[in-house]
Amino acid sequence: MKKSHLHFMGIGGHGISSVAQIAHNQGEIVTGCDRQESANTRALTQVGIPIQIGHSAEHLQDADALIISPAVPALDPQNPELLEAQRRGIPVKTWQELLGTLTEGKCLLSVCGVHGKSSTTSMLSLMLVDAGMDPTCEIGAVVPRFGANYRLGQSEYFVNEADEFNHNFWHYHPRLAVVNAIEFEHPEFFHNYEEFLYAFEHFVRGMDIASNWPLPPTIIVNIDSPGCRDLCAHLDGWAGSIVNYSIQDLSRDTPEHIGDRLTFEAYDVKLEGETCFRVRLRNAPAGVKLPDVLYRLQLPGIHYVQNALAALAAAYTVGAPLESIARTLEGFTGARRRFEIRHQGALVVGERTCDDVILVDDYAHHPTAIALTLEAARKRYPGRRLIAVYQPHMYSRTKTFFEQFLQAFDAADIAIISDIFPAREVDTGLVHTRQLVSEIAKRPRFSQEGAQILYGGSVQETTQTIQNNLRSGDIVLIMGAGDIYTVSEMLKQTNQPGHK
Repeated sequence: MKKSHLHFMGIGGHGISSVAQIAHNQGEIVTGCDRQESANTRALTQVGIPIQIGHSAEHLQDADALIISPAVPALDPQNPELLEAQRRGIPVKTWQELLGTLTEGKCLLSVCGVHGKSSTTSMLSLMLVDAGMDPTCEIGAVVPRFGANYRLGQSEYFVNEADEFNHNFWHYHPRLAVVNAIEFEHPEFFHNYEEFLYAFEHFVRGMDIASNWPLPPTIIVNIDSPGCRDLCAHLDGWAGSIVNYSIQDLSRDTPEHIGDRLTFEAYDVKLEGETCFRVRLRNAPAGVKLPDVLYRLQLPGIHYVQNALAALAAAYTVGAPLESIARTLEGFTGARRRFEIRHQGALVVGERTCDDVILVDDYAHHPTAIALTLEAARKRYPGRRLIAVYQPHMYSRTKTFFEQFLQAFDAADIAIISDIFPAREVDTGLVHTRQLVSEIAKRPRFSQEGAQILYGGSVQETTQTIQNNLRSGDIVLIMGAGDIYTVSEMLKQTNQPGHK
């Protein structure tokens, strides 16, 4: 049978690079290109995928399909490869559409929701690996144990991270889906919350109902999330099973929404100085009871308890033993840029040295995620001065969530906000970081209680602002989905021998 020649444009991106690897492993002819060399392009070259730097119509010679990221048609409509594919009638697909095709015939387990997708997908993937289930995995962040954002397995199980933007997750038809949290996001694509919620309903109703897997069609939902409760209310007549997970006393509204559904409930939760919890079943069938196990996490915060509980419920439903799940959780160090400790110890700043400094890099870019991450840092490292560094992501998001951002930094002692990262947008003057800083400064935390809010400017200027304010014992939490991660690298460079 003739294999397809798939040409991946922008192959160095995180998601698209993992799908290229999976397609290559399944025997397809894969080529790719990108604007510049990167760690991902070098890794792909090492496994035998030809990569060219730059874009050219000649790259499509003998190609059967052009694989792109969803933002390409809007950001680069005159791209020579895109124009050549359109001229020659070569099919143009997003990498998410191709991934949906590659998962056909597999028992697909998808993780979706506004917060915690990468961490939950990573945990679930590792749980199945450690249970001997040998899954193929596609994740939105690098998993240190895999050394990549994917894993190539040989079993029928396939685990993936399912993103709602651009209705990307509509290309996936999982047998089991985890829904971590639902609240309005991606205002550049969705017009309102109702449209956003419908995207999740459509995804669930498109799940794999007909296949003959031992696992029944199942969604595992965070019933503490009001948006997840809204989703469940819209699923009348759906043929699958709904399983809840919940943290005891996290939400006053939760008990009345559990109903008679099976619920994995975390209790005896500890967050001060360490993170641990126990799990029990509510509304379980007669005689079904979980063993009393204390689950320990290296990562801080109630949101990581939620992520772990979601992954535990999914892995247990698939058949992983709890003893193995507990070992996986205790050894889980996180995915890349998810409360990733980049430095701990002395840090040279100009002519002085600050001792016992902790630099943490995190992907948080939604107001809810920022607040949770700061709260987690405060509880894990009590008594330390907390510097929050944030790069707003996209003008439309910053404008839409402006009021929510004002409340997100109250746990910080110093908040430094850099210029907005445009991503797939252009600056039309819609909103500026200075406006955000000005309004945050009016909050009691910053106007009356001694906390500072500072405008950072560019990434380089933000780095200098951190250096100007850093003291021994500080924890610096660097957050955002753009290029703000380079700040930790610039701060660490001052520690290199010979640096001036």
